[in-house]
Amino acid sequence: MRLEKNLNKLDIIDKFFIIWSFFIPITSFVLIPSVKGSLISYILGFISPLIILFKRKNFLKKYIICFGEFVYIWLAFFCLSQLGNLIYNINISDLILVSNETNNIKVFRNSIFTQSLYLVPCILLYLYCKFFYNIKWDKWIVYSGWLFSVIGLYFLLYFLLTGQNGDIISNRVFADNTEVSNIAQRLSILSIGIERVQSLSGEPSMYAFTILPYIIFAIHRKANKLLIATMIVSLLLSVSTTGFLGIIIYIICILFFSKINKRYIKNLIIFIGILIFIYFLFSSYIDEIIMNMIINKITADPTNISGLERSANIMDNIIYWSNLNNINFLFGIGFGVIRSTDLLTTFLINIGLIGTLLFAYFYLKKIKLRNLTMKKIGDNAILLVLFITSMISVPEFSYLSFWLFLGLINSKNN
Repeated sequence: MRLEKNLNKLDIIDKFFIIWSFFIPITSFVLIPSVKGSLISYILGFISPLIILFKRKNFLKKYIICFGEFVYIWLAFFCLSQLGNLIYNINISDLILVSNETNNIKVFRNSIFTQSLYLVPCILLYLYCKFFYNIKWDKWIVYSGWLFSVIGLYFLLYFLLTGQNGDIISNRVFADNTEVSNIAQRLSILSIGIERVQSLSGEPSMYAFTILPYIIFAIHRKANKLLIATMIVSLLLSVSTTGFLGIIIYIICILFFSKINKRYIKNLIIFIGILIFIYFLFSSYIDEIIMNMIINKITADPTNISGLERSANIMDNIIYWSNLNNINFLFGIGFGVIRSTDLLTTFLINIGLIGTLLFAYFYLKKIKLRNLTMKKIGDNAILLVLFITSMISVPEFSYLSFWLFLGLINSKNN
């Protein structure tokens, strides 16, 4: 009854977001398996302008102007990049191309338009949050992240009890016709085989990338400690380099931004102490995890195929980009043409130096250095964790959680 009364107090803008929020983290279930973009969250994104049109007409002009600014920037980069491709007849045969078209097609490749279409619901979510976010959304954002983590932990528990993959929901199909539900990643802890937590994200690194901002958001909005603990446990059980990297970045952010607040430092020391205690209990296992998931990747150990591939792709892309003509060097060869193992070199080649710097400014401009509260420190940490992890290890620009937090941090109501 209490929940019903609280929901009745909300207007349609808030109610629509509440429904939307529970689908935002989900990326492995689509309405049409062969159509990657038929995520429920994307469809709700395309519906969102209609909600604004009928319920918040006073915001419509600002909303259209902001969306128009994105379109204008996209068109400018589109025209300049394709002009460079046409004039200089660039070579793309050695790149990791998104579309399977022949390498001879260098102008107006299909992936430019399909990848740009994926960007549209991201922008629509960003604008929806920027204009309409209010504090009443906070608990629903935390609940959606918590439920996402519970689903992942359920899949893990189901595997422990049955030895089978419990994910009967995921149905998204990759380009090679492999279903997301068929690529569960497993490991052994104390001679017990478990599935790495990935929930409905597709893979553990994507899960870690998705859940990290929810955890930070919940901590700095002082959410229920049990909800926070559940999400943290699920993150650790994803056993993902992205997750470990995000934790390190978060700790550094807290140390840097909270240097004048002794209470934050005290809580951080307690958290680190707990981690040290856990390490002593499971040191041999954790050492193996750190070696396989982090050290080998960084040092390009020859036994670590993933790390070697990531290092090689980054170096090859930087060399390719640095040798481009002036137009493509500055504006790229086209948004969505390639997809590497990191967002930095993906952007450098696709949208060039100017596009990459413009995106960095757009994403990081709201970082605060003065008059910091616990909430603002959390916002800073979210922006830096998402930005750095995506640039280094997650080449995904179209994960809606990436834009959800950017939108609410940019909101005047935050």
